[in-house]
Amino acid sequence: MLRSLNRIYSNKLVFKRVINCNNPLRCHSISSICNYGVCLDIDGVLIKGDTVVPETRAALDFLSGNNIAKKKIPFILLTNGGGVTEKRKAKELSKLLEFDLSEEQIVLSHSPMKSLVSTYQNSQVLVLGGASDNCRKVAESYGFNRVVLPNDILAWNPSIWPFTKLGQEDLKLTKKVDFSSESIVAIMMFHDSRDWGRDLQITLDVLRSRDGYVGTLSKGNEINSRAVPIYFSNPDIIWANDYPIPRYAQGSFRKCLELLFQDTTGHKLKYKLFGKPEPITYLYTAKKLEDFAVEYTGERIANRKIYDIAGANRAGWTSILVRTGVFSGEDNDLLNPAKYVADNILHAVEWMFHREEGFLWTKRK
Repeated sequence: MLRSLNRIYSNKLVFKRVINCNNPLRCHSISSICNYGVCLDIDGVLIKGDTVVPETRAALDFLSGNNIAKKKIPFILLTNGGGVTEKRKAKELSKLLEFDLSEEQIVLSHSPMKSLVSTYQNSQVLVLGGASDNCRKVAESYGFNRVVLPNDILAWNPSIWPFTKLGQEDLKLTKKVDFSSESIVAIMMFHDSRDWGRDLQITLDVLRSRDGYVGTLSKGNEINSRAVPIYFSNPDIIWANDYPIPRYAQGSFRKCLELLFQDTTGHKLKYKLFGKPEPITYLYTAKKLEDFAVEYTGERIANRKIYDIAGANRAGWTSILVRTGVFSGEDNDLLNPAKYVADNILHAVEWMFHREEGFLWTKRK
């Protein structure tokens, strides 16, 4: 029986087990048709910072047909990272991994936030995180037509956070907006903040404002009834890069914001989460994987029950924990045990393949 996942760390690989067989260990025939798909994490699984995990290329080659069945296995990359467009991320990863990837194979933390376009397409939204104005470009590529950044507000009134001084290059990237007369209707955090002090202050100013007009202040119960909605793309508290100790992630920023909001208003911050392990992210990813499978192999993934998800394993996903990321213990994760624990990504995909195809597998040393 599959165990339910409440949380998936950034060092887990997840795959959707959809082979149509009551007992896969008895299915020994080799078929050229692949009716299951694989979803790989990036940070801690394929790469650590800018360093490629040694087994990554062999694992990707294995999925691309370099296996005993010569079978191409559809796979996409699902990450709680972001801050750039899917097209740019595919290009960056292709260069780093020396392996061709398409934007259709990339799901970033903010990719499912495209669903918000129908609500906020022509409304002014504040987008947080990322370097330079990259996240403005991402949001605009999704279809948001009025995107503002913290630096736009800082340029409008530098005293809102006097400790960050904008240079000429920064000012060239800002939009001129009168925030006292043009309200902010929603806040969306697309990536990690590059200036926590600035972003915490400005976000709190907007959250505590009356109807999103910066410089105003709601009173009493108005905080709840007139609050600007806020959305986060990544719940992770920490993430793994090439530094030996995990780094704080977007979830840590949210925790700070929650505490400050509670202390200054007396109210609990209300927010909406995207990213793993939120159901909306798995729903989006399942559709993305099925669409790519048709393009990649010409076959559809058989099991459609994935759309009834409330979490990864409850919907028929199985998790594999690899020891190259945040988790490095000998045993399984105690809080959220995975179906299998692998030393690295190559061991993980080999175990998955042999399990799905019904072959005996001997772990390579």
